[in-house]
Amino acid sequence: MKRIIILLCLMEALSFSSFASEQVKIGAVFSETGIAAIHNAPLIEMVKLAAEELNNEGGLLGHPVRLVTLDNKSTPIGSKLAAEEVVRLGVAAVIGAHWSSHSLALAPTLQKAGIPMISPGSTNPKVTQIGNYIFRVCFIDSFQGQAMARFAYASLGARKAVVLKNIDEEYSIKLAEYFMNAFKRIGGKILLDGSYRGKAVDFSDVLELTAKLAPDVVYVPGYTRDSGLLIKQAVSMGVKATFLGGDAWDEIYKYGGEAVDGSYHSAPWHPDVPFPKSIHLKKIYRKKYDMQIKNMSAPLAYDAFTVLATAINRAATLNGDNPLDKEVIIIKLDKGRPEYYKAIKP
Repeated sequence: MKRIIILLCLMEALSFSSFASEQVKIGAVFSETGIAAIHNAPLIEMVKLAAEELNNEGGLLGHPVRLVTLDNKSTPIGSKLAAEEVVRLGVAAVIGAHWSSHSLALAPTLQKAGIPMISPGSTNPKVTQIGNYIFRVCFIDSFQGQAMARFAYASLGARKAVVLKNIDEEYSIKLAEYFMNAFKRIGGKILLDGSYRGKAVDFSDVLELTAKLAPDVVYVPGYTRDSGLLIKQAVSMGVKATFLGGDAWDEIYKYGGEAVDGSYHSAPWHPDVPFPKSIHLKKIYRKKYDMQIKNMSAPLAYDAFTVLATAINRAATLNGDNPLDKEVIIIKLDKGRPEYYKAIKP
């Protein structure tokens, strides 16, 4: 896992008056209930792990960290209410949210209050455009969508694509747009720009049309549940294309089963990457939870907390740069497990 160095303005944004008390309160805003809970739970574990490790090493500026976790209830309004609560509680900074739609609702309140926020996985470019207190440690959707389009065209030989997006999520809408624009630009053809609702369980209308069009690939930039259910139904209806997805396909086997075998998706991390920080994280995670890391987005939450700690402890000396060389990892789903396939650099 590559270390991400926060911009110098984060150093300036952190209010050291927050450290006057014995403990440093850090907010963690994620989905503990609702549709996003299964996708967020592994990141909450990672933030707690990072806070525990930091406290074992002496805390922040000699003070222990107290993690204040708030549930955004998987909704934008819940995220806004959580933002108002962390402001009331006087936290020094916030880790979260994870889904882009939640961060877009969370960030304005924190920006206005002057509280730095670091999102682990909100890939929508609009998130950090909200203001100079808002940061991320992940790649953005414009790069992710373009990378998968290039991979489909060059590595899979795809020339015809169908795109099926979740119209209830800004993440899915924008990622679909970036993929389609890039795929057409390099010579591919989009046969269908289709859509479905986020809570759908029956996708037969759009899948019947997809089957008739016979695309080489079907790009489904949704979340775990909706993407898994869609692919499972698509395969049962005879769609023969290779399915592609984004970084929100974590643990997709839970909903897609063996139907997702042979599919590919982009991700920010994989346990086979050789980075020293990744090796360290796998070691301490296994020690605490007695299991391997299964969620490919979860390490971003550890990254986000580590970045925050580094920013605070080294504020007087750190020269800041943008997140550097954040690769997209292409994962192939095969025989019930996600396999590292290749990395694509910016």
